[in-house]
Amino acid sequence: MKTRRAQQGQAIILIVLAIVGMVGLVALAVDGGNAFADRRHAQSAADAAALAAALASASGGTTEAINNAALGIALDNGYGYQITEVNNPPQAGCGGQTNIYIGNDEYFQVIIHSEVDTYFARVLGVERLQNCVEAIARGTPAHTEPMYFGNAMVSLNPHDCRAVEVGGDTDATLLGGGLFVNSDSTCAQGALRTNGNPDFTAPSACANGTALINLGNPMSGFYPLPTACPTHYDYPPTNIIFPTVTCTTEGTRGDDGALTPGSMPASWLSGDVTLAPGVYCLSGSVTINGHDSIAGDGILLYFIDGSMHINGDADIHISAATTGDYAGLLIYQPLANSTNMILNGTADTVFSGSILAPAADIQLNGTMDLNTFDSQIIGYTLDLSGTFEGTIRYDDNQNYDATVPPTVEIIK
Repeated sequence: MKTRRAQQGQAIILIVLAIVGMVGLVALAVDGGNAFADRRHAQSAADAAALAAALASASGGTTEAINNAALGIALDNGYGYQITEVNNPPQAGCGGQTNIYIGNDEYFQVIIHSEVDTYFARVLGVERLQNCVEAIARGTPAHTEPMYFGNAMVSLNPHDCRAVEVGGDTDATLLGGGLFVNSDSTCAQGALRTNGNPDFTAPSACANGTALINLGNPMSGFYPLPTACPTHYDYPPTNIIFPTVTCTTEGTRGDDGALTPGSMPASWLSGDVTLAPGVYCLSGSVTINGHDSIAGDGILLYFIDGSMHINGDADIHISAATTGDYAGLLIYQPLANSTNMILNGTADTVFSGSILAPAADIQLNGTMDLNTFDSQIIGYTLDLSGTFEGTIRYDDNQNYDATVPPTVEIIK
């Protein structure tokens, strides 16, 4: 009998230990689940608050407005001001963890500290569980900057073969900016293709797709050899805001070929013409033949639905405005205009300013002077024919800086 009673006492101890273990498991399941749910909720709140701060910054908000936007979102999600931290620029995060965004004022950090009351874990002496979450977002307002990293020549074609072709005996030199080939095509003909005996020299060259140098011979005529581009852009482009151009007056042409700005047929550019400073909204296309001459400073040639074809021996001296909304923009065809542009120049040809035709093929022909192009040339495709010989010199001070739309993105 004594032995049985002793065994009964041992059973009670085992039962108590089992109950404690069961309470621990229930605490882990219930209280741990609550803590995990709170962490997820807090992370969602931190993400939304960081994005709100970034959006307020991109919209030009003050520091107070940015902080209020973030704190308001956190409060709406149940996390009061006293446990929510908004930092611009970011600081060390939860537990002192560092990040690469510390000190960069383009980024906004939200840290939420929260506590979750326990139920069953109290039996084990744990009254609260703590969470710390953080989120980092980036917000930049609209601003202007050089288009496409300041490359002198850019093809925007996103996927096709032969987005850029350098042919025949082309002798091209790029200064101040390189060549950017957006196409990611890996077709047999290459996104960037050369053939014949070209000589192409630039500070840099990149292609998102296959670059076939002289039909596969990587050592012929191209320096430096193309590398992978830093990014690939969708088409139509969304990374910049192309200008909207309007003319509110009708242009005039005098008997002596003097043009005043405004709307007019593109054919008025043929012959011997002098353009007064201003914006010319041109309808249709124009062929400028040999021995024609065009001169004008501070101008923008805006081709609404056509383009220009310059034949050799024409005497062209035109430059973009240096101030105003279109400063640095010389020739512009909007996205809706895919008419091909042909620039066949000579040593008497001078372009100063950006040539922007994002939907068109731009073909360069002719033997030109070292100072022919003080330009950035951006087209859908680019074609340097076998007769092209010249230098394309890019200087941001002489070219158009486009508006970059506001950006808001969650980083961490």
